[in-house]
Amino acid sequence: MERGWNSRSDMNVGRLGHTGYLSTVADPLVVNSANEAAWSDVADVVVVGFGGAGGVAALQAHELGADVIIIDRFNGGGATANSGGVIYAGGTRFQQDAGIDDSAANMFDYLVQEELAVGEATLRRFCEGSCEDIEWLCKQGLQFGGKPYLEKTAYPPDGYFLYYSGNENVPAFKEKAVPVPRGHRTHGTGTTGYAYYAALRTAVEMAGARLHLHSPVRRLVVDREGAIVGVEIAPVPQDWHERHQALYNKIIPMRPFSGKYNERTIAAAKAFEEQVHNRKLIRARKGVVLATGGFINNLAMLRRYRPTYGKAWKALTRIGSMGCDGSGIDLVRSAGGNTRLMDRLYTGRSIAPPAAFMGGVLVDDSGQRFVNEDAYSGFVGSSIGELPANGKAWLILDRNRYRTAIRQCLFTARTLYIWTIPALLNIVFGGTTTARSIEALAHKCGFDPKAFAQTIATNNMAADSGGADERGKDPAKVHTIAVAPFYAINMSLDNPWLMSVCFSLGGLAVDEESGAVLREDGSAIPRLYAAGRVAAGLCSKAYVSGMSIADTVYSGRRAARAIIG
Repeated sequence: MERGWNSRSDMNVGRLGHTGYLSTVADPLVVNSANEAAWSDVADVVVVGFGGAGGVAALQAHELGADVIIIDRFNGGGATANSGGVIYAGGTRFQQDAGIDDSAANMFDYLVQEELAVGEATLRRFCEGSCEDIEWLCKQGLQFGGKPYLEKTAYPPDGYFLYYSGNENVPAFKEKAVPVPRGHRTHGTGTTGYAYYAALRTAVEMAGARLHLHSPVRRLVVDREGAIVGVEIAPVPQDWHERHQALYNKIIPMRPFSGKYNERTIAAAKAFEEQVHNRKLIRARKGVVLATGGFINNLAMLRRYRPTYGKAWKALTRIGSMGCDGSGIDLVRSAGGNTRLMDRLYTGRSIAPPAAFMGGVLVDDSGQRFVNEDAYSGFVGSSIGELPANGKAWLILDRNRYRTAIRQCLFTARTLYIWTIPALLNIVFGGTTTARSIEALAHKCGFDPKAFAQTIATNNMAADSGGADERGKDPAKVHTIAVAPFYAINMSLDNPWLMSVCFSLGGLAVDEESGAVLREDGSAIPRLYAAGRVAAGLCSKAYVSGMSIADTVYSGRRAARAIIG
């Protein structure tokens, strides 16, 4: 260790070091002065993580005149490159071109009804800036626009680039905000996160940011006053890059039934990186931005913060790159930083397509209904995950709805097979139960017979009368469950055939004005900022599709502006 350096601190830097790290990080390296360290590279701004948030932060800092270094554990991309490439925005020219009348105020009136993880002032700033954010992306070379898809779907078919990506059409939300599609899908085919990231990366490279790829960050570098002055990396040798990236590429986020395989691959990547003993210091003159992603691929963190999911992990489709390893969270914990909402996860469970499923009712292990089946897929999935009996749930259908659903799974638009084929596989292999009566179905599923009978009776009364549904479902989608046989389709969290997708939402506590990382006492850690899914942000409590990328843009630009001023 060189003169003036300490691995642990007894100086005026607050509480450094933290037992029980759940990722591969170490206690901060403390230097008496930044000028004393042997830096391998220096820039005004150092961005850790080259995904969506990191790319945006780097571009914004560059536009403001800063010299920028980007560091990534692998070759970049992160969860953004594997996403749907959707950004949530209101009052855009793309909406106007499609004849859709929207505004920042209307967008706010909708989002404020969702459970907020930020203050209303922050939400309003986001809404008022969302149109400019998407125009800023267009200037970087990204492409949006196209005709809207107005049916309920988890993701629009090819050829459609605007859609309802949240709860906009749920009656309770429609009462306070005009429902309009705000999910702006990047141009391309299939899920277009790859196109979004490719354009963003091209812009970053053209801007001249210096890249340190295949360089895991092992610890922060802190001066005597507690300011973050840089990071320490463990760069993988150049001739090892191809093998290192090959391990990364083995994890395909949307591939089902891959939990065990992914864990073996994650372990192999860690073992590979442990062979690297070289260390380099990268200095940040003005600030460090952590944009390292969430922690969904850190099984130890998942077990700590959501034990139910930790038990069901083999059945889950965890959406995130191998870089979503929680390392950014542990780096901040090492410097005395705080976290928020770490138990919050997005869990996607879309009821439709097939549309006929909307006519059923979702019940818990007692046979009682617990959610509006027509709600946004993330709300439905999270409601299942929060059930006390380890996420046990069933969708109840009668013969008419069941047969219609089968036909819709088999005979639909080709671009919707990505949703209908999994639904069909779950019906066949996921543990569907059938019975000739409601009483017999209750017995087979272990429901409380009286509670289950009341659930079905209440639903049928609402369907027959056309009145309000007790859970707020659109009356047009409420159907009687009356024609035998009756079916209980397994919608439980631990059912692998359900192919439930999930990712982490909670993260670092940050100042909502600047994105500065906060300690437990609310003070900011000097020169340390966070953006994207590593931080608790706009959608850390209530998520709708497009808000993750929207938050990467909002929080990435915010951090860069705060650093440069």
